[in-house]
Amino acid sequence: MKAENARLAARVAELEAQMGRAPIDRASLYRMTDAAPWGALVMNAEGVLDYANPAFQRWLLKPAPAADEAAESVVHPPLMDALREPMAKALQGEQTIFELTLDDRAGEVRHLRLQVAPRAAGNMGVTGVVVSLYDLTDAQTLDRVARANREQLARVNSVTPSANYLFDFETGSSIWVGGNTEAVYGHTVEELIAGGGDLVRRLIHPDDFHHVGRRLAYLAQRPDGEVSEFELRVLRPDGTYRWILDRAVVFERNANGRIVKTLSAAIDIDERKRAEERRTLLINELNHRVKNTLAAVQSIARQTLRSERNPAEMSEIFTARLVSLSAAHDILTRENWEGAGMREIAQVGLAPFDETRITVSGPEVRVTARAAIALSMALHELATNATKYGGLSGDVGGVALTWRTRREDDRVLFELEWREFGGPPVAAPKRRGFGSRLLSQGVRADLNGVAELLFEPEGVICRITAPLETPPRPDQG
Repeated sequence: MKAENARLAARVAELEAQMGRAPIDRASLYRMTDAAPWGALVMNAEGVLDYANPAFQRWLLKPAPAADEAAESVVHPPLMDALREPMAKALQGEQTIFELTLDDRAGEVRHLRLQVAPRAAGNMGVTGVVVSLYDLTDAQTLDRVARANREQLARVNSVTPSANYLFDFETGSSIWVGGNTEAVYGHTVEELIAGGGDLVRRLIHPDDFHHVGRRLAYLAQRPDGEVSEFELRVLRPDGTYRWILDRAVVFERNANGRIVKTLSAAIDIDERKRAEERRTLLINELNHRVKNTLAAVQSIARQTLRSERNPAEMSEIFTARLVSLSAAHDILTRENWEGAGMREIAQVGLAPFDETRITVSGPEVRVTARAAIALSMALHELATNATKYGGLSGDVGGVALTWRTRREDDRVLFELEWREFGGPPVAAPKRRGFGSRLLSQGVRADLNGVAELLFEPEGVICRITAPLETPPRPDQG
């Protein structure tokens, strides 16, 4: 716009000079000025109107004033007031250029650029005044709108989570519009501009760069306005890769319809991708746990129903075993199924029994989720048997539960002992019941260990030995 103003001003000056130098060509020059976008007003030294072109009409009080009327009587008074001093200077041979804002005859606010110059006629000197008027209002309005748009875009870019850019397929470079480039790419707009296309290519993971070519092929076959999106990894300044989602539409095509530029918005979706991965893992883990739980329930049901007991007793035993299994699951749920502490396993597993007669001692040891369920079920079976036949069956007697860890070669062993005392004399059973099978099979399958069950006259002793597999703590994820 500034260049256009300068060009018009130069043209005005040229015409004014011609008007002054060649009066005989005035008519032809006036005809040329009739088509000009700027206003032109010519008057003699006495202020009598000689000529006003169409662009100056909005500032005249009459649509077609006579050539011999005084400018004072036909020029819009506010404009005439602004012209008096520059006109006086022009009659002294001095040119004045200035800008002002005023209301036109319709009451609209206009911003004007005015050039008031002397009108010379050869050796006759200054014979009048030439006023050139250029209405800057529309241009300034456009400038204000453009400036406001830029400011609004800057504000939008300052709060948007996306990095916005144009991609030029002919040069292979990106034209950065702005947005939150640091959050998405780890670089400021200035850094990305300075690095150019080479930097952007280095940021994209090698396995994901093929998306750029696929995008062009995809959009070339789709109508403008259709969005192309893909996920890719970008290299961060700390050396890690993060996932982003890049969405693009066609921005420009050449005369042959070939895509020249696309407009893209990219956002960081790394947390979402990690959440999706965690969700997939959790679903798989849940499926695994459900299958294991159903298998455990099925085994408990099958073994319980095999016993030679009446239905009421079988129902009671089965329910108690399910409650024990459920209690173990409650512990693991609180621990995010990443393991459990042995003290809590013992406390919860033995809660349904007479805890005042059971002493528990041992270091704080964490075991895996699978081991926690196996140990919980083992303690339940041992406590149930002790309540019916052993150290907890009478008014006296009790149980000592202890555990420890010890190192053997390059591994750590977990050793647990259940020792009953003070109960009725003990004799070995004629056949193994479900409790014994649960102990031996569960310890072998879930702990990769061995269970030793001794029926000493003083009381039952159960020893469990297994390699200790330490799970992560809940606060370690």
